[in-house]
Amino acid sequence: MTSQLNVSVAGSVWWNGLTAELNITNTTSETLSEWSYSFITPHKISGMPWGVSTSAEQLVNGQTKYTLTGIGWAQTIPAGGSVTVGFNAQQGKALGTEGVLTAELLMTKASEMASTVASSLAVSDAPAVEVQGHPQSENDSAMEGMHAHTTSDSAFTLITAWGASSGSEHTTHDELMGGRTPITTEAHVAYNNLRTFLGLDPASLEDIGNWAFANNLTNNSQAWGDDLQGVGLWYSMQGAKVGWIADENYDPQWLADLQRSARLGSPNDVMSMARQIAKPGFIDYLEGIDGVDHFINTLKMEPHFGGWMHDRAHGWLSIEDVAIAHDINHLTVLSHDQTQPFMNDTFDWPQWPALEVSDQVVIDYFQSMVSLGGPLGSNLDALGTPINEENEKPQQEPVVLVEQSQVSQIDPITGSAVDVEVSGDLWWGGFTAEITITNSSDQRLENWAVGFNSIHHYYGESWGVDVVTEEVADDLYSYKIYGADWGQSIGAGQSMTVGFNALTGMDLERSGSLTAESLFAEGSEPVLL
Repeated sequence: MTSQLNVSVAGSVWWNGLTAELNITNTTSETLSEWSYSFITPHKISGMPWGVSTSAEQLVNGQTKYTLTGIGWAQTIPAGGSVTVGFNAQQGKALGTEGVLTAELLMTKASEMASTVASSLAVSDAPAVEVQGHPQSENDSAMEGMHAHTTSDSAFTLITAWGASSGSEHTTHDELMGGRTPITTEAHVAYNNLRTFLGLDPASLEDIGNWAFANNLTNNSQAWGDDLQGVGLWYSMQGAKVGWIADENYDPQWLADLQRSARLGSPNDVMSMARQIAKPGFIDYLEGIDGVDHFINTLKMEPHFGGWMHDRAHGWLSIEDVAIAHDINHLTVLSHDQTQPFMNDTFDWPQWPALEVSDQVVIDYFQSMVSLGGPLGSNLDALGTPINEENEKPQQEPVVLVEQSQVSQIDPITGSAVDVEVSGDLWWGGFTAEITITNSSDQRLENWAVGFNSIHHYYGESWGVDVVTEEVADDLYSYKIYGADWGQSIGAGQSMTVGFNALTGMDLERSGSLTAESLFAEGSEPVLL
């Protein structure tokens, strides 16, 4: 006897996310007491699914194999019957901002895995499953037909294990070329070798990721999913590429020549060149700890690999009012022929804004990735002497519970009322919040901020505001929303509507309107900060 399932996919696509609805049909003549279904996707399931539990296996190509297992009301499927289960996910490759979800958009081609089912009777043979009408054996390979860069027998992990932007696993070339290599955790080894040489304790990928988010070196104000590891690895690679150069010897062209030599030349040539510009004693130190290979292999890595450079490590920090962190990050991206640094995104040289930044600021910026200090300050002046980490690490503002108060607050600057109104839309597992701030005074309100508590989890997408959240208790978050970009200033007597997406922390309707009572935690109302 062979048991079969039929799985169809529906749902919706929204800004940076998706809602998947999977209709699972039992095509057999017997009740299934339990079932599971596996598939591969570039997207990342987030929040609480409905009708299923999930387990995930990270694949080396940046994809994730998910297994859904029916639970609760969806655990049992009667003969010929169906259940509809689902989940929300963060887009791992661009699907747009709206539209209908299909199996082709959700799943990697040819990735559907055999699912296991158990009927109310004993099943003696290996079951098969019908996916979109195509039966597959339990032993079918999920990787069949897929191509990816791999690390072969390497002990190091590709950065794409934590995601890839728009399916990118390489540069904008069809493949890595000219000696360029993928980003792997070998860069983290080289990074911590440099920290140890400087008298600093090793830092974890999460430490580095937290530092990047705290210093405005990322696209978003808050990490989500595997962001801390991915961003941490990306910036550890950048720090290991540049942070070892002595301040007085830093020159962008030297670094370009060195990277090209690492990719196309001999190790002896690379180390001879590096010795001429390195901090005194560093090359000897690497040779003494067998760290040369890690150092050279990190110089070979292509910063565009996996899309993290622009998907999460696109820093908005302003540098000398002529560039942003994203522009300076391009120092280690070389022109197509690998002769020039500061390559821009079209493989043309140069990244113009970065060339307006002084060399000392650039080297300090890259050294901050090693010291975890201020990106715009002096970081590694004291060679081989432990840096005072208490002073060098960014001081994060403590987050406290927001005090209760009335919705209409008195602005301490203008002395006038600022009103906060909540609206928005509910969707499965989440909502879009629209916050209208009204300045009823006769003076323009600049750099406003509002705080409140909520049981809902900010999803990482906002407009007109920067959103900072902190979990202050089990399932309770402190929110601070700051006017940003076009939402930073509110004219006298005017209103400004800004917004963000969030995942629900309690059961809400699957459609309808968001209210203040739904958004704010019990006993909490917004206050002007």
